[in-house]
Amino acid sequence: MDELGFNKIAGAVLATALGVMVLREVPHMFMHTDAPETPVYSVGAIEIASGEEEAIDLPFPQQSWVDAMNAEEGAKVFKKCQSCHNVESGGANGTGPALYGVVGNPAGSHAGFNYSSAMSSVGYNWSFEELDSFLTKPAAHISGTKMAFIGLKKEEDRAAVIEYLRVNDSSPEPRPEAVAAPEPEEATEMAEDTSSDPSETGDTEVENTDTPVIDESGEAVEASVGDPTPDPTDAEGETSDTESSEEVTEETEETTPE
Repeated sequence: MDELGFNKIAGAVLATALGVMVLREVPHMFMHTDAPETPVYSVGAIEIASGEEEAIDLPFPQQSWVDAMNAEEGAKVFKKCQSCHNVESGGANGTGPALYGVVGNPAGSHAGFNYSSAMSSVGYNWSFEELDSFLTKPAAHISGTKMAFIGLKKEEDRAAVIEYLRVNDSSPEPRPEAVAAPEPEEATEMAEDTSSDPSETGDTEVENTDTPVIDESGEAVEASVGDPTPDPTDAEGETSDTESSEEVTEETEETTPE
């Protein structure tokens, strides 16, 4: 490449760079905005939720749980358990114990089944609440149990299958009653005791000293609670009124013809 060709290429590169600079700066010359010194509005600190909300422990059972007790739906859910259990009267044990009449009976007590020591030592009956907690996650409810079932996560599935187990009994336990949720505690404000210090309320007692008040004429005037103190100027006003009335009388007598 000769020198002229190189100069042409260099000139083209420089011209392109200059053109880019012009295109970047020219718009600023025609479109210029002045930002205010103080923003029109400001955004406060953004609070990020911790996600650790305190869970409200509601008493068992709630109305939604009782409403979900459906033996027909429970029979469908129980198909997940049929490989290990049966609910027939006099049914044999399988991988797990037979569950006929299990509701209300002592845990780990079905004859002929080899329970784990953890299940045999729990020492309580299978109440509705205990069954619901156990079926949620067996390994968490009874540590060391041989039952490898993962559990039923849905409340309505647990309520339905427990109802199915309840009715499969020679003398079924009565259906549980729903327990009302506790009402939230209302904040109460303590009333201020304003009777301890009368000066705070502006009520003050006036002592009745029964001290006589002496006016300018030398006569004693009794002062009592609630009666205003006699004003000496009132006595002067009465004297001046008396004198003026006497003068008018004298003038009248002088002008009256004899």
